[in-house]
Amino acid sequence: MECEVMSKTYEQMLVVPAGARVIGEVEIFEQTHGFYISAFTTAMLALNESATLITQAEIVKVTKAAGQAWDVGEWIYWDEASSNFTSIPASDRFCVGKAQKAALIGDISGFVMFQDNYHPIQLGTTALPITLEAGQKVVDIHTSSAIVENVEAFRMEMILSGVGATGGRALFQLSTEVQLGGWANALKAIIDFGDTGHVLGLASAFCGELVLPETPPIAGMGNYVCLEAEIVAPAGCGPGSGVSFISCGLAGLGSAAVDDNGFLIDINVGATDNAHIFSEDAGDTATGALRIRVNGVSQWIMLSNVAPGA
Repeated sequence: MECEVMSKTYEQMLVVPAGARVIGEVEIFEQTHGFYISAFTTAMLALNESATLITQAEIVKVTKAAGQAWDVGEWIYWDEASSNFTSIPASDRFCVGKAQKAALIGDISGFVMFQDNYHPIQLGTTALPITLEAGQKVVDIHTSSAIVENVEAFRMEMILSGVGATGGRALFQLSTEVQLGGWANALKAIIDFGDTGHVLGLASAFCGELVLPETPPIAGMGNYVCLEAEIVAPAGCGPGSGVSFISCGLAGLGSAAVDDNGFLIDINVGATDNAHIFSEDAGDTATGALRIRVNGVSQWIMLSNVAPGA
């Protein structure tokens, strides 16, 4: 016995199994996990008949992994390799619900609130992507709120607990092997103030916020930045007509007003004396320069390796 329905209410779907199945046997059908409520023979398979796959139930009696004690509400995972349920997660195990009752180490079975909505969401694959037609979207979310507080329509949080772990991000990747049009973005963020919208404080189309640790890191260990701009240049790529880490553009009928009153960078750190992020004193003779481009013309920002006032 792998699974047995113990509740009167449950949800099901009809599937055609890949082969003969016994009552209670767990199977993944495309992206849906469930277990069979009745046996399915090879003769039924030959007739292309469908079987009932239970996908959700309030109480399910399952075969518990040996040597484990379950607490009420603990996450439970299906282990295909051993054909049992365990409270220990792993990359090849699928989260299928929570422990409905406590289970002792010596118990052979456990009771689970079975829900098939905890496995990773996958829409298409690299080999078989979803093909979009004009105007179509794979995910299209529209929300509205009138509450006066911090509003978050979508939130993703990753907690890294492995020492030396890397990544921990949401990845937006745009790939192409053809010449694209006038613009292309792997990720775009927009704020639209319409006709009368405004903000009392700071508004940004994209915000990169970095919260530093309360305990200072060891001197010289790591670099902490709010925004990283990285260009990967394969051998023989060639820069072409122009490559830059940051591109600033100004558009719209009111561009002239912004050009008259706007700033390229707004630094507000409160430091005005020598050798801080901003220093009122001018530096000595330039020892280097940064190349930028303004209106298609190369310009250089002079630099000095001697602190102002030194």
